[in-house]
Amino acid sequence: MNRVIKDVLFGIIGGIAGTVVVGPVMSALSKLQSDEDKKREQSLVPEPPTEKLARKVSRQILGIEISDETKATAGHMVHWGYGIFSGGVYGLLRRRVSAVAWGAGLPFGMAFGLFGSAIMLPLMELTPPATEFPVSAHARGLLSHYAYAATVEGVCELCEKIDQKVTSEQPRTKTELRRVS
Repeated sequence: MNRVIKDVLFGIIGGIAGTVVVGPVMSALSKLQSDEDKKREQSLVPEPPTEKLARKVSRQILGIEISDETKATAGHMVHWGYGIFSGGVYGLLRRRVSAVAWGAGLPFGMAFGLFGSAIMLPLMELTPPATEFPVSAHARGLLSHYAYAATVEGVCELCEKIDQKVTSEQPRTKTELRRVS
C-alpha cells in the first residue's frame, strides 16, 4: 500500500480515537471551571456549534427545516466528520513536517484548538469572537485538543509499529511453521 495512503489511514484511525477522547476530557476539564465562567459561556453559546452548523446548512443550502432530533444527529455527524478528517490531515503531515508531531502532537493540538475556536467558528458565525469567552474556556479547549492530538499521535505510532511488524516478516514455509509449533 502507498505510504501516503497508509499515513492518512493511520491518521483517520487516530482521528476516530481522538474524537472519542476529546469529549470526556472536555467534560472533566469543565468541572474545573467556575460556575460564573460556565454561565458566561452558556449565554454566549446556547446551541452547540455543530448543531448550529447543521441547522444553517439545512436551511440555507438545502432549503429545509430540520427537527431538533435531526439537528442533534447531524451535529454529531459534523463533530465526528471534523475529528476524523483532522486525524487524516495529522496522519498525512506528521511524517512530512516533523514539528507537527513534536511533544506527542502538541503543535497540532494547539493549532487545531485555536483554529477552530478562535478563527473558524466565529468566521462561520457559529460562536461570538474568541475575545468574549473566559480564559478558562480557552484553556479547556486547548487542553482537550492537545489530548485529541496526543491520542492521534499514539494511534499513528501504534499503527506504524503493527504495519512494520506485519510487512517486515517474511512468510514462513510449512516446514518452518511445523518447527515453531
